[in-house]
Amino acid sequence: DFDPVRDGKTVTQFCKELGISRQTYHNIKSRIAQKGRAGIVPDSTAPKNPIKKFDEADKIAVVHARQELMEQGLDYGPWSIYYFLFDTVGPDSTPSRSTIASWLHELGFVDANARKRPRSSYKRFARDLVGELWQIDGLVYRLFDHAHTHVTIYQIIDDASRFDVGTTAFALPENGTDARAVLAAAFAAYGKPQEILSDNGDAFATYHRGFLSATETWLASQGVLAIAGF
Repeated sequence: DFDPVRDGKTVTQFCKELGISRQTYHNIKSRIAQKGRAGIVPDSTAPKNPIKKFDEADKIAVVHARQELMEQGLDYGPWSIYYFLFDTVGPDSTPSRSTIASWLHELGFVDANARKRPRSSYKRFARDLVGELWQIDGLVYRLFDHAHTHVTIYQIIDDASRFDVGTTAFALPENGTDARAVLAAAFAAYGKPQEILSDNGDAFATYHRGFLSATETWLASQGVLAIAGF
């Protein structure tokens, strides 16, 4: 029973005979009190949370996620695929970013030796004067809280100076009401530009689809021309 008193010995004598420290003795006594004689046997050193084993079905899910992101016109790199799967199948079934990257390379979806286009080959087309053109864009940002909250960040940049004339976050998905609120605040602070450049989202420019969005109509009432990129 790991009890030196029964044999008429002191704890110090008992520990010396067994070649253990007094701290080890007290640790073992505590384990025996909690688990009985099984407490003498050391606990398993196996990890409490074994590494998740993934199979071919998981690889196929990664390929499908990549394809879906690509078809939506979104980034389809390893991090984007990771968060896509995190939201759709949950954290327990989502491979790590490095595993996803490894699978993409293994399956031939990544050209590790792709030649990069030299920066000198790019020509930036920008307006010459401040206030000629502003660019507005909305992006979704994931907060690292328990609920995985998503917020929409609207940013307005002056094309000539690259000055940020208005960046604001909202809790709702991208919409015209919030977009116009950001634009109105920027107009009040810096005046109105000649043109606003945006994407073809419902919150911004829809004239390419044969009708005007509420934002385009409002900009026209402000004397600002709404244009969109493709």
